[in-house]
Order: sequence, then structure tokens, then C-alpha cells
Amino acid sequence: MTLPPSKGSRILGSIANVIQDAFMHHVVPVARQILENQLHVTEYQNGFTIEGRMPNMTRDDITLEYEAPYLMITAAKHNGHYYERSSRTFYLPNADDTKMSGSLEQGLFYLTIPKRNAVTKRLYEDE
Repeated sequence: MTLPPSKGSRILGSIANVIQDAFMHHVVPVARQILENQLHVTEYQNGFTIEGRMPNMTRDDITLEYEAPYLMITAAKHNGHYYERSSRTFYLPNADDTKMSGSLEQGLFYLTIPKRNAVTKRLYEDE
């Protein structure tokens, strides 16, 4: 003889379904977005470049926060019922945050940051 499901087991089953739905529709897209935001930093004698993919993001979705010597790049987007957010922090010693320049076109992110007190070669013409 089997007993009919109790009210408590139906509630627990409903809670499990809600959790699974939330995970599959909200957490998984965020995790996927974090993996897709592949940013790479390259250091040169006079500065740094950071470049990578940021699909489905606009300039308004991206924030840069510099607190010497760390630069945090955060991409956040509200999509319907959930909020996607991912960030990366980079160690950039001697970066000059006042002279950063960057672009985001067709999901490709590019940022240049010169170094403070960078030695630049100047060519002088003999008169």
C-alpha cells in the first residue's frame, strides 16, 4: 500500500523545482558570461593593454575602478528577470589612470593604460 504524497512533500518538491529553475535560468547564464569575459593584460615598457571579448555588453554596462595599483573591470547587465555581473581585477604597477583610453566595438574590448614616469624616446632634429 502506498500513501498519497503529504502536503509537506509537495511543498518540498515545489521548492526544489524553484531552486532548480533559478539555478538553470539565472546562475548558469551569469557563470557563462563570466567565462566569456576573457580579458588579457599585456605589459609593455611604457604601459599596459587589456583586451578581450565582452559579448552583448555596451559601454554603459562596463565600469572601471582604479585604486593603485589595482584596476577592476566590471561588466553588468540586467536581462529580463535576472542580473548578470562579472569582474576582473588586474595588478598594474605605476599605471597612470588619468590617461586611460579604450574602446568597445562589436563585443571586443580594448584598453590602454600608460605607466607613470614612463621613459619615452624623443627624436630631435639637428638644426
